[in-house]
Amino acid sequence: MCIHPPAPEELKFPISDSRLGLRAGSRLKSAFTLIEVILAMGLIGLLIGGVYSIANGALQLGLSMNNARISETRLTHFTSAWRDYLENLPPGVRLSCGLQKVKRGAGGNLLIEGGQVPFIWTSRVRLADAVEFTVARSQEPGALQLKVHHLQRLEKPTAMDTYRQIAELTVLDGLKEFRWEFYDPEKKRWFSSWDPGKNAAPPLFMRLSFQFLKDPRKYEFTYWIANDLAPRTQA
Repeated sequence: MCIHPPAPEELKFPISDSRLGLRAGSRLKSAFTLIEVILAMGLIGLLIGGVYSIANGALQLGLSMNNARISETRLTHFTSAWRDYLENLPPGVRLSCGLQKVKRGAGGNLLIEGGQVPFIWTSRVRLADAVEFTVARSQEPGALQLKVHHLQRLEKPTAMDTYRQIAELTVLDGLKEFRWEFYDPEKKRWFSSWDPGKNAAPPLFMRLSFQFLKDPRKYEFTYWIANDLAPRTQA
């Protein structure tokens, strides 16, 4: 007679309640609770926000420095063009500023007639007989802009005007204020207007004063006008 081994169920030892509790507790401790997940997501969000703010600040700083560099370059070219032009001004050039409203050079605008015109960027502009600098309102609210108009003499001048405009260029933009001043060597004073009909000789110096709307600095440049060396006409 053969004796069979005991069934598998009979070989299992009973598991105590303490061991069951230990295993369940270890499983609970190995998982994350909802509060821990929320805190981790919040911390990650703070880190991402901090990195983004630093990167965005660096980009804005780089953009601001680039715009400032471009503005300084344009300003340097503007002042250099004026200096080169005025210091090589040929005899016979007429400067008019602040004349009657019906004339060129009115309202504080500067009209330069005769000789080689400044601020040439195309071959067509070289045909101009005069240039007029005007201060007008800009598209930016509260800002002004300085424009240069290249003019050509009409074949049949009218009573209102003797020139027609052939080109226009914005030289400076975003201005808060802009003004011209001219030095009379005989009266030894600065004037905001200049009438060539009353002054046989051109001014000895011209001064530009302006300020940008978004720049607290004030710019002032004084230029010597070489045309003062031209012989004066006898009345």
